[in-house]
Amino acid sequence: MLNLDCIFNQDRLLRAMTGLNCKAFEALLLDFAQAYEQSRVKPEVNRKPAVGGGRKAT
Repeated sequence: MLNLDCIFNQDRLLRAMTGLNCKAFEALLLDFAQAYEQSRVKPEVNRKPAVGGGRKAT
């Protein structure tokens, strides 16, 4: 089983799992955390299909 603490503490193992070194991973982590929080704040829009839209019956 993978242990995240072990992966984040060993740069070689983190690079093997993600292809990124520790510094690059942490930089991306901040950007993705901000984008994730912004996506959670937006209300979801209920979509309505257009009249006549969708698959046609056979």
